[in-house]
Amino acid sequence: MDTLEVHATDLEIVDALQISPRATWASVGRAIGVSEVTVARRWKSLESRRLAWIGVALHPAVSYGSFIEIRCEGKKMDAIATSLGKHPDVITVGYTTGDYNLYCLTIATSLDGVLRCVHGGLPELFDANQIRISLYRQMTGGVDWRQGILSASDERQLHGDSKSKSQDSPPVLTERDRDLFLLLGRDGRSSPTELARELGVSPGAVARRLEQLQAGNQIVFRCDVARPDFDLPLNMILLMKAPPLHAERTSLLIGHWRETRFCASVVGSANIILIVGLHDLVDAEGILRRLSLEHPDVEVADQRVATRMTKVYGRLLDEFGRSKGIVPVDPWFRSLKG
Repeated sequence: MDTLEVHATDLEIVDALQISPRATWASVGRAIGVSEVTVARRWKSLESRRLAWIGVALHPAVSYGSFIEIRCEGKKMDAIATSLGKHPDVITVGYTTGDYNLYCLTIATSLDGVLRCVHGGLPELFDANQIRISLYRQMTGGVDWRQGILSASDERQLHGDSKSKSQDSPPVLTERDRDLFLLLGRDGRSSPTELARELGVSPGAVARRLEQLQAGNQIVFRCDVARPDFDLPLNMILLMKAPPLHAERTSLLIGHWRETRFCASVVGSANIILIVGLHDLVDAEGILRRLSLEHPDVEVADQRVATRMTKVYGRLLDEFGRSKGIVPVDPWFRSLKG
């Protein structure tokens, strides 16, 4: 594999930015014990080498969507995966082992948007031999995952840097925020001044709106990486059965695991879907053991490995997991099409 060196300092910088993606370079430098010049220089290098990036996401609590499993002929896999990646409401696409050889995640701000997507909105699925669709009304974890390298004190310092003021009446993300959301999807560290220039409003108005949306749990910022270069080459997908009345709470608890990349309670015979990041196949045993110890009433109905990702939350990835382009996530895409 064509590998690029990721320095220990790079790992710390990324972990700091996964805690607080819009933190100042000075704050990151204080947390990890290097100068802000060093932080800025190393982050610029990570970005230019397509190893790390920062974007925006819907807050898990307001993320409607679907988990779609796809079984198709081997010769059609690449074409279907590539085509799915072009849809702005298909946030993630991956290849898997098992009975279904592809999967994707879709997102919307409403159930209507999800249904418009799954009922004819993805024409490439007509080339599949079989599909299975599971709907969710919120993600319960994995949107703003992190490596967990920094100490608790460093983490508290960065959380303090990103703390938003509370709002008396939390705002609701609307279609009026769409242009702002799409710009942040391209670069989650864009300043209010840069965003205001594109939107034709004042920097103060942009700064206030960002603060409102974060404080109101409408959006979150996320720092992601070329996972194979960060020793996270695999994902494991688990379809689980929990007692129906406990599924939502169980998925919330599992969603907080550091390894979680996606988790949701869904409607189906398997009512929790969990995706976790793995350093190696041997790590799967530890995940399964933890599940059995912490949630003995949960049955693993199916498990498979995601061997390659072609899109992760809007970022198109090459064969090494590095960014090669972006289709900004647009959760209003179906509703605006009418």
